Amino acid sequence: MKKIIVISELYYPEQNATGHFLTGIAEGLSEDGFEVSVLCGQPTYNQRGVKAPSKEERNGVLIRRCRATTFDSKNIAGRLFNFITISCSIAWHSLFHIRGAYKVLVVTNPPLLPFFIRIICWLKRARFFLLVHDVYPDVLVPLDILKKSSFIYKLISMLSRWLFNSANKIIVLGRDMRDLVIKKSVNLNSEKVVIIPNWADVNDIGPMTKSSCFLVQKHKLDDCFIVQYSGNHGRTHDLESLVKAAEELKDNKEIVFLFIGAGSGKKELIEYVKKNNLRNIIFEDFVAKSDLNQALNASDLFIISFKKGMAGISVPSRMYNLMATARPILASVDKDSEVGQVVIEEAIGFQVKPCSPKELVNKILTFKLDIEMANSMGERARQCSIEKYSYQVIKEKYRLLFSED
Repeated sequence: MKKIIVISELYYPEQNATGHFLTGIAEGLSEDGFEVSVLCGQPTYNQRGVKAPSKEERNGVLIRRCRATTFDSKNIAGRLFNFITISCSIAWHSLFHIRGAYKVLVVTNPPLLPFFIRIICWLKRARFFLLVHDVYPDVLVPLDILKKSSFIYKLISMLSRWLFNSANKIIVLGRDMRDLVIKKSVNLNSEKVVIIPNWADVNDIGPMTKSSCFLVQKHKLDDCFIVQYSGNHGRTHDLESLVKAAEELKDNKEIVFLFIGAGSGKKELIEYVKKNNLRNIIFEDFVAKSDLNQALNASDLFIISFKKGMAGISVPSRMYNLMATARPILASVDKDSEVGQVVIEEAIGFQVKPCSPKELVNKILTFKLDIEMANSMGERARQCSIEKYSYQVIKEKYRLLFSED
């Protein structure tokens, strides 16, 4: 039986994207006959404060949780300290659990951890599989943490090239990310870069009647055309353009903008909306997983928004669940991004260039005026989520990858 160790800061009971997907990958591989164990940390995000067992078996996976600091991740200093301590703690435990016959899967967050694990895999002669959720240091540039001209950026880029070139396999979430990884690396064998996207929870997420959703009832939106943004309200998502689009449509009483989520930029958005008395914008926090389907179905149209230049740096996993609700997508993203390519190729919505409020307004009005077109796009989105992005489809891709010698 082939042995796999999955290494991630976040794992069950964490319910954020990384915890959810790494748990699904590990349990799927176990279900397919692999001997799977996990090295992870204690909950520090959604489930912060929950004390999980230091060792347990769940759904065929042996989980070992390493001790580290669990400061509030909303605080930058606390999050940085958590990154350092959990990286060191997991690396220490890895020395005792990684063996030569193992295949080791590690995710790029926290960014220090893959470097430690790569060295340990080299010492133990284990095979190293890198799952890229974010490309470093590129993701730090739009966050204004680093400049491309800085010494630190160049140093991290050099280390990342070494990491990519030394990996046995690199798993990326989209075509744009594959192209960026290959471009950043010198003499990288492109055949070892494998595209495996994240999945849609098509059994839990599916179309519902909008009027039956609790958010529609709460805000009395039965007769409104609801434009929904669901996800992180961070600096890379260009939500300012969406708010500007809403401001241009403020006199149209039939269109409402619903923002669901949290992030570093949410406070400023709320202040702007209050200052300008924009009554067509509603903010809600993230909902519990049990309420997610209802929350997503409180929509007629989804917006996915990224600042210019984000193609390849990060691929939003939420797109696939949005597709599963049978709603169309308006993607304000780079055309060559994975999101942009999927929306265009599958004809499930429209792509517009980032930072273009007027284009957003025009397309929103197009969707509202042509409900038949919107419904057709939504139906194609649902079908695509089942045929190409369901858990079973993606799980099979991981099975095939780890079955290779």
